Amino acid sequence: MPRKIRVTTTSLLIPGGPTLEDNREKARALLERACASRPDIVCLPETVMSHDLPYADVNEVAESVPGPFTEMAAAVARRYGSYIICPVWERRDGRVYNAAVLLDRQGKIAGTYDKIHPVTSNTSPLLEKGVTPGREVKTFDTDFGRIGILICFDINWRQEWAKLKEMGAEIVFWPSAYDGGLPLQARAMDHHYYVVSAVHREHARIIDMLSSVLAETGPYTDIAEKVIDLDKKIFSTDFNLRKLADLRLKYGADVTIDMRCDEDMFSLESQRAGLSVADLMSEYGMLTWSDYIAKSTAAQDQQRLEKVPT
Repeated sequence: MPRKIRVTTTSLLIPGGPTLEDNREKARALLERACASRPDIVCLPETVMSHDLPYADVNEVAESVPGPFTEMAAAVARRYGSYIICPVWERRDGRVYNAAVLLDRQGKIAGTYDKIHPVTSNTSPLLEKGVTPGREVKTFDTDFGRIGILICFDINWRQEWAKLKEMGAEIVFWPSAYDGGLPLQARAMDHHYYVVSAVHREHARIIDMLSSVLAETGPYTDIAEKVIDLDKKIFSTDFNLRKLADLRLKYGADVTIDMRCDEDMFSLESQRAGLSVADLMSEYGMLTWSDYIAKSTAAQDQQRLEKVPT
């Protein structure tokens, strides 16, 4: 079956402060508007509670989980039946983590990701201020599919993004203080999953598996949303172009084919209930791009073994 889900993301168009309580109320109002269309999942930006607040120590803004911020968000999750990703400075076991808490549709904590790579710089020496780095990437199973979460500076460690692909992530959410730009599109293209950013600045984006920006926030809106299909698959044009002509003739508007000529790739998506991309693959003898690359790699390795001089 096609798995069509509504994804919503956010940016911080309204200035924060002057207090933590003000920021919590502003986050609540943003969530209320973001959840009005009853999306399957919503993501808030990184450490939204400390937005525009001057502080010398992260302990000034850190809180326990559950705590005031996640309890506020949990109430919104229950009201609208949406998953919510809540980035927060979390105080846990005497340490502070730059964390993202996943709340389920009932407002219960479904899991927490701790940012593995907190930034250290002259302007933002968070490691020196007492932030504890996380230890591992994680995936989270929802009722619509498997997601991963990375945070801001994590963008620069490509192995974390690759690991999430190996773990079966279908969407990677990226709450951040800055927009990210082209590297986010590259991560989506490299691993053929959706990437969804939520940022302090203007451009939070929902990025397709082939790197296209499907929706984004900007100076006129701090909410972006899109219905995406987690059943969509990516294929090489090799061995498949002639099959596509027959497939299009038979299924017409019941399928969507997005051809990328420069990359010799295309995506295939079903628009008919009861017809999955797996069904189409079976009918037309098609391999996904990843399986095609794996099969080619195995054949190349075998040839190397057979051609070793004796």
